[in-house]
Amino acid sequence: MIWFGLASGEGAFVGNMLPELIGFCLEGIFFIGIFTWIQERKDQERKHAHKQSLAGAVGFICPIINSSLPPEEQIKLEANDNWTRQTRHNGKPIKALLAALSRSSFAITDDQIRAIQQLLRTRLSTLDSLLSVSAELSHSHLSAYTMILTEFHKIAEHHHFEGSELTTSFKNLLRLLVSFNNEPL
Repeated sequence: MIWFGLASGEGAFVGNMLPELIGFCLEGIFFIGIFTWIQERKDQERKHAHKQSLAGAVGFICPIINSSLPPEEQIKLEANDNWTRQTRHNGKPIKALLAALSRSSFAITDDQIRAIQQLLRTRLSTLDSLLSVSAELSHSHLSAYTMILTEFHKIAEHHHFEGSELTTSFKNLLRLLVSFNNEPL
């Protein structure tokens, strides 16, 4: 800039160099803004995918809960739908399942409880390993997922579980799942 000022005549800086510097700064601001926006959008998409995968991972409990209800209280899904999709999108059947669980009599045998506990034990290590994924979303997602895991551990490791306790745990799980899905990214 000093050499340009000495080599050029008077007014050359304002006439030539200043517009170039302003244009360079504006282009830099423009490109930084665009690249920042693209990066934030990709980050939001990644977080949304993580959130859906976590909800889908714990969604296996929904068909178990549904099958434990009396046949007339069970929630019927459309032919092209499934419980994993419902848990990922927090669909109406999840809330209907919670309502059906709250209003129906829940009669489950000891053998069914043991089968549910065995299934949960086989899935606990996978669900525990996904805790770090929930931490990438937000503190509130980490907290909600931790409470879901705590409820899964409680069901899986309780030795003398009764039907009423299982009903309460299932209600808690469904409420926590709905809460997890409602947390903003």
